[in-house]
Amino acid sequence: MVVLTVALPNIDIVFKQLASTLINRSSRANAILIIKDDTDKTFKIKEYSLSSEVEEDSALYTAENLQYIKDTWLGLPGRVTVVRIDKTDGNIGDALAIIAGLNTTGWVGIAEGATVSNADEDALAIWTKQMEQQKKTFKSVVFNPTAPPDCKHVVVLNNSEVIFNDTRVEQTGDKFIPSLLGYLAGANVEKGTTYLEMKNLKSVTQPADINETLNTGQLVLINDEGKVKIGLGINSLTTLDEDHTEDEKYIEIVEAQDMMLDDIRSNFKNNYINKYKNKLDNQIIFISAVNTYLKELEGQGVLDDEFTNKADIDVDAQRKAWITSNADAANWSDTKVRQNAYKRAMFLNGNVKILFSMTDLNFTINMQQ
Repeated sequence: MVVLTVALPNIDIVFKQLASTLINRSSRANAILIIKDDTDKTFKIKEYSLSSEVEEDSALYTAENLQYIKDTWLGLPGRVTVVRIDKTDGNIGDALAIIAGLNTTGWVGIAEGATVSNADEDALAIWTKQMEQQKKTFKSVVFNPTAPPDCKHVVVLNNSEVIFNDTRVEQTGDKFIPSLLGYLAGANVEKGTTYLEMKNLKSVTQPADINETLNTGQLVLINDEGKVKIGLGINSLTTLDEDHTEDEKYIEIVEAQDMMLDDIRSNFKNNYINKYKNKLDNQIIFISAVNTYLKELEGQGVLDDEFTNKADIDVDAQRKAWITSNADAANWSDTKVRQNAYKRAMFLNGNVKILFSMTDLNFTINMQQ
């Protein structure tokens, strides 16, 4: 007999990719910047909806941190959230606890996190992986972590040095984290991150073998025709299995997955939990809402409208649940399984095809003799 654990409602929406071509839609997200600053200790968090609001709070920050906050706005994120800890004795764990409690997720990075040691960068990467296990869609950008994060929600910036267009000139790569944070948070449904221009940089120091570096799960900025661009929009995922496919190495794929996860989960929590009894008719109401949502994503160019993007009852999973308490369920027809909702659990699955942005060109020109 199956014993359901007494716990909070389990809303476990897991997107299983098919081994087919997928890709992205990324909304303008929240850029969450952790700073170390003793200038004004009366606050721990500030949220800015407009870049102009930052200047109004200039007295709260050191000149360096004020510049970092302004840097995050270059990529036009939806908003910027600043989380402050003390410079002298601040604990990165305190900042991460605040972020974990935010109403919305976003891209997280640390200003000068690797200046003294890599401990803070390591802590951020570990925390992001923990959030992933909890199905929370935070993503982070780190510089030179002690060990490869190997996580689809963690981006590792490789470039050891960058040259800014302003008076900062040449700096170590970690000084660009706030800027990259904003660019990644600001990428939207019309553009991926590959070849995205970093407009506040003059040039960067590239690794000796860019392709080899990419294969280790590190994002590389490249010098291209007088501009600095993201060479390939990848995260740190390198270990592939049945739950993590090749396509999930790409930032835009994960953005699309996270968007769907957050949207569907929020819809379920706000509109269905404790409002509907668990029966087939009510499950169909929710499934229909999900399929309408997927159809809208097709119209936005997020999902392939030539593919059948559809959610439905997972008959096999629901049958297995019933078999544990009713052996006769093994002989039930699929229709009967669908008609018998299992206690308070819904078992759903779905197939979607996410569209990749166009990046690779293979063009052969044949010369007529």
